Amino acid sequence: MQDADDLIEINPLDLFCSSLDTLRGTSIDQIIPPNSGWSSRPNAGSGVAGLPSTAAQTTNNLLAGITGGSGAYRTDRDEIQRMCRRGIPPSLKCAAWIINVVAAANPSMSKSDCDDFGTFRKVRVIDHGWDLTLKSLFPDESDLERAEVIDFGVGHDHLMNIMLRDHGGRPIPDKGIQSLTKVLHAARDSLGLEFCPLLPDVSCLLLSYMPESYAYATIRQMVVDDSSYFLAISRVQHLAWCKTFSDLMKRCFPQTAAVMEQIGALKPSGLEPILKRFLIPLLRRKHVLRVMDIYTGEGAHALFRIGTTLCCLAHAHLGDTIRECCDNVALFWEGVRRFAHSKHFRFDIFLHQAYGVQKSFRILTRPIFPRHDFVARLISNNEAWAEENQSNLPIHEDKKALGLREGRVPIVLAKHSPERLCLAEWLPPSLQSTRLELIYSSNHHGRSIEMFYRCCSSAIHTVTIMEVLGTDKVVGMYASQTWHNNPDGYGDGGCFLFRLNPNPECFKYKVGASRVGSFDNEELENISRLDDAGQLMISSGTFVSMGVGEGGASGLRLNEDLTRGSTSKSIGFDNEELIAEGQEVFEVGLVEVYRFIREVDNKPVDKVDPWRGMFD
Repeated sequence: MQDADDLIEINPLDLFCSSLDTLRGTSIDQIIPPNSGWSSRPNAGSGVAGLPSTAAQTTNNLLAGITGGSGAYRTDRDEIQRMCRRGIPPSLKCAAWIINVVAAANPSMSKSDCDDFGTFRKVRVIDHGWDLTLKSLFPDESDLERAEVIDFGVGHDHLMNIMLRDHGGRPIPDKGIQSLTKVLHAARDSLGLEFCPLLPDVSCLLLSYMPESYAYATIRQMVVDDSSYFLAISRVQHLAWCKTFSDLMKRCFPQTAAVMEQIGALKPSGLEPILKRFLIPLLRRKHVLRVMDIYTGEGAHALFRIGTTLCCLAHAHLGDTIRECCDNVALFWEGVRRFAHSKHFRFDIFLHQAYGVQKSFRILTRPIFPRHDFVARLISNNEAWAEENQSNLPIHEDKKALGLREGRVPIVLAKHSPERLCLAEWLPPSLQSTRLELIYSSNHHGRSIEMFYRCCSSAIHTVTIMEVLGTDKVVGMYASQTWHNNPDGYGDGGCFLFRLNPNPECFKYKVGASRVGSFDNEELENISRLDDAGQLMISSGTFVSMGVGEGGASGLRLNEDLTRGSTSKSIGFDNEELIAEGQEVFEVGLVEVYRFIREVDNKPVDKVDPWRGMFD
């Protein structure tokens, strides 16, 4: 144990900054496990990484040798990267992540200068720069109140998942949303980023262990010199990344690549879980953080290596079920997610396979996955290809109209293709290649809320469409959970309201929507801004409704005999009047409810789970 005299000699400015959860405000374990290889008393003198004595003779800081060089420096860098693959202790992530990024982004910077970014020596500089940035972006508090989270090309549905469930399993608190908003606006307005799909998730991960100022400083280093080492910061770069991922799959795992190509999982739109969402929809959060430990030092190369290996291993476990049951990309990625969350998936073993070597000629060995310089050249070559072909390569898949499954009851309100095309554009990806089947019609089943519940009991996901009597107006709502008698509220952020005719428009759930306007403080406290999005659907024996409005009103509501409806602006959806300005109550004509049918086998989506039992 170190003597007290030795501790006195430590300059406080040389101590490394502890991690701080700015996103969710939770406490972070400050204990560094013994024998983990990480220093129990990290400072610029001792270093965070407790390397073996032979290596320690050549390194006296957190990431010795990370900036390259030869001989011992290269050895130190390789050792640090191996330690990062084993996982960085939570209390050291703030310092380790920013030093990793700075060192990788600035190869010519000295090791001591890189280390300074993780110590108290840089705190005032980083915080001062952040304060100046905030003053220029939000000169008045009202500017921040009006600001919304920017999606940077990740898409609305993904952005809602980011804010509602993907970072901690629950909605991000108000303070965390505000911090995320600040960082993303600074990235756009101060760093000039416009298209960068990975940025919202990467920002959330950084804010989970860093103050706002450090998260912004880390992102600033990631995009230095417009490099794509960490982030694809343009549409062309993103397409080049997608082409590179596809090329690497075909080179390293040709059988898996063939299967993925057949179902469209190697298209730019098919690679969203990896190249837009940082593997977050696929891996457990603790494993995503392990990937982040690696990514901060190795950059996009880590995403390519880990992503391709994960696809290969999942394919090996899913087997022929993919060819037999996968008719869309969303179902394939759900299978990958099930595998990665199953007892068959051991992350440390998986990393060993991802970073393993195979025997080559005689005693030589070579990595299974290409080295960083090869992948960098491949990305560079594919950027020229993406520049030439970007007009023919949509990042988002062009939608086609939902199909129809005709029955003995005639379909009326969803009969025409334009309306079904609108629905396809609004629905979650897993439902966009399905067909609609009519399960309730007021003309056939009668106008009864009991019959409405009975018919809807056979489906989880439904679309309810209704016509406004005496007009050409058609409105509706998509329910992400089964309609049933529950006045306490249910549903989630996947629900949405819409108008099909005239002027089709969709109103999806937005975190923070309607915080200002006609709602007073008392109502906001009672409703609690729907932080858990768990009161979007409210129904009883006398009404069914979606969205909570002022004074007990609803975004869209039907009475007990489905003859009268009402609509108003609601918290969460922030919708305009669905019928006409100033018209809240209306007489209801035909009401229809549809469920979704898979094209591959004509079975209801809610009744088919090809992965059930596979990973038990």
